[in-house]
Amino acid sequence: MTKLHPIASACLAGFLLTSPATLAVDFSWSGFLTLGLGKSLSGSVQGPNEIGFDCPCMIADFSQAGVYEDSWSLNPDSKLGLQGSVMFNDNLSLTGQIVSRGSRDFAVNLEWVYLSYQLNDNNTLQLGRKRLPLFYYSEQQDVGFTYPWVHLPGQTYGWEVVNYNGVNWAHSLQIGDWSGIINTFAGSETRKDGEYSKIYSGLNSESDTRWSGIVGAELVMSKNWFEGRLMLMQSDTQGRLVSEGEDWSAKAKQQIYGASALVDYQDYLLSAELFFSDRTESYGRDLAYTLSVGRRFDNLLVFLTHGMYQQKLYANNPAEVGEDDREKHRNSSVVLKYDVSASAAVKLQFDHWQDFSGSWFKQTYGDANTLSLSYDRVF
Repeated sequence: MTKLHPIASACLAGFLLTSPATLAVDFSWSGFLTLGLGKSLSGSVQGPNEIGFDCPCMIADFSQAGVYEDSWSLNPDSKLGLQGSVMFNDNLSLTGQIVSRGSRDFAVNLEWVYLSYQLNDNNTLQLGRKRLPLFYYSEQQDVGFTYPWVHLPGQTYGWEVVNYNGVNWAHSLQIGDWSGIINTFAGSETRKDGEYSKIYSGLNSESDTRWSGIVGAELVMSKNWFEGRLMLMQSDTQGRLVSEGEDWSAKAKQQIYGASALVDYQDYLLSAELFFSDRTESYGRDLAYTLSVGRRFDNLLVFLTHGMYQQKLYANNPAEVGEDDREKHRNSSVVLKYDVSASAAVKLQFDHWQDFSGSWFKQTYGDANTLSLSYDRVF
């Protein structure tokens, strides 16, 4: 469970102590729900693996250790979230969000709590706990209704840190027919007993991850049917396997770069996302991409996606990671999404996962074919 940073704790205290009934403030709330069901139909690994999953199995969500196994399950993708906002005046607000996930045995976790102050029409300052904007769908990655898939592509959307505690400044701009936003952010995050590490160390293991000195920026520009995004971030990273009595590892620098493009033209939808991580000081580099194409037929969307992830290991890396541990895989998926209403959709997804990793990952997870379906709603 993630321990709250003092900044986020102060924002949460203000949120809890604020009563719309006793103060002249406006309160609003919203929610989202995903009921997901699926199983791995076949695969190259059979029976229980050393991590504790019953294979054939496929990782649907690295960050939350959502894994589909050999039997039907609601856990990997199901979630319920509630978000509330208190408006103190036209410029100042406080927002909080809680999420209950099947992959965490439906425990309730605080995801966001932050203050927003609108400096003027084009500039907003925010302070507290927020989603780390590593990817195109980072901010809404829990809200399944907002994207085509049952679960986001695991080749790009899988990292050990998803939130941060700190500050960000958002500046909106207009250049001719182009509109956009520049978002700069800074902060830190310590994730205690993170789910991501259980994918590699075992379901009964306990690992902590710390990203300190986070500094980054993203630029999003749109015009008519096109939207493009660029992101860069750097920080120090540390980790420790608590269940093995380890202390924090030495700080290592990392740099992360992201780029994405979305075309939504008439009945056609095209998207591409590229992710690159330079972690030479710890083990090497990571490269991932996702390419998608889809077409709408009234309320039905047919969506095809291909994604790839691979590691390039540094020969003398301090982590002493060898080629047997190298990770490389790709996934091709077909999705049918039907909009039941303006706020609800049902989806059916088939994934074909191919593993080209070193011996450990391939023998632990391997190839898999997985079927999943979901009901997504916002309210």
